[in-house]
Amino acid sequence: MKIIKLFYLSSIFFVTSSLYASVPEGAFTSFHVKAKNVDAYINYMKENTEAFEMIGSDIAGVCIVKTGNEYPGEMFVWNAFPSVEKAFQTSELYDPMNTSEEFNKLRVPLYSVTWKPLKEFELNPGYERLWRIKTTDSRAFAKEMIRLEEEVQNAGHDMRFGVFEPMGGGTEVVHLRVVTNTAAENGKVVDEYYAGASYGKIWDKAFAKYVTEVVRETTEVCKIIYTKS
Repeated sequence: MKIIKLFYLSSIFFVTSSLYASVPEGAFTSFHVKAKNVDAYINYMKENTEAFEMIGSDIAGVCIVKTGNEYPGEMFVWNAFPSVEKAFQTSELYDPMNTSEEFNKLRVPLYSVTWKPLKEFELNPGYERLWRIKTTDSRAFAKEMIRLEEEVQNAGHDMRFGVFEPMGGGTEVVHLRVVTNTAAENGKVVDEYYAGASYGKIWDKAFAKYVTEVVRETTEVCKIIYTKS
């Protein structure tokens, strides 16, 4: 069974898994840059998709850091693949550090990472809170996030949780990504948490038991800019 599925009518990507599996299939890559002009860079990639086609990306998109950014124009380009094998191969197919002058005019390249999802993740980008965390057991933490996602959704919120482990990422650590369609929706869940919502206990226990350090927290706006035809 293919774990990454493309739904052509809705353009929503799923990385699915069973509760009995250790981790789901599939992988992502991210290419982090300092954009000189964020909108111009995104528009150029939309109009020039050769790089996505060259590496065999199924779906590609961008995330622009809105708060907690370390420099102006902080963002990254991500690509989704059906396996780590396919994701790793991109480094042999395309070098984003050595590309056209047009790209060089639009961004300063920083670093690339491959990411392994540790739980089911619905790739439906929006307003996203990202925690970079150090954990004692990333897979056990991911299982707690499965429980938390279910409880939050049962409470009526369209909130998606992702836990990703870096490979070849230098100093990068585990990412916890919490996604809603709008900033207001994300904020509403936070308000309920501080008001004593029952699902908050899962969050508190998971962080107390498995998280040793929150390295950094940001908010991002993410979107899809390319889908394989």
